[in-house]
Amino acid sequence: MSMIRTTLLAPVLAASALIALAGTASAAQQCGAPVHSRFGETRAYFQNSLGACRPDGYCSVVLALADPTDQAVYAGQFRIARPTPGADHVVELVAVVPMNAGDGQPMSVAFGRRPIDLTGKAALQANNANLFEITDTATVDAIVSGARRAATMRWTYQTETGPSTAWFALGGVTRALNWIDCMGRR
Repeated sequence: MSMIRTTLLAPVLAASALIALAGTASAAQQCGAPVHSRFGETRAYFQNSLGACRPDGYCSVVLALADPTDQAVYAGQFRIARPTPGADHVVELVAVVPMNAGDGQPMSVAFGRRPIDLTGKAALQANNANLFEITDTATVDAIVSGARRAATMRWTYQTETGPSTAWFALGGVTRALNWIDCMGRR
């Protein structure tokens, strides 16, 4: 009798668990994506792209390259941000491994065979030796457009030992950009 009761009860318990989980998942959805909080940000993952929004309205899409020598830090980072909802995008690139030499120039990004020259357009940020910010509207628009269309981006910059190339897989960038725009409208 208990075997029959267990057999009949198992599907009911499984269905109840699924309904409970579905309710939890939908409660943690914002702008069509499951979200979580970390470092005071609301975050959502889109393949290998992270969408993150702070309470002050700053939202960004971040792609980080793992450091092959130490998985606890990243080797490089590519970020597309909206400093405030509806503001123009800003693009940031961070060189960690290998570190840039001086201003890292000449510098470029490429989506397939379409290079975008960043020489003179990728400014090092004050008090930061390896964070480059691009605010030139035409350049930023070209980078955002390329990131939406391409599967990969190649960033080339100068190091102490010569040119270095970092490859970013752009899976999920378009969905993450759409998500940060939706979050900014909230």
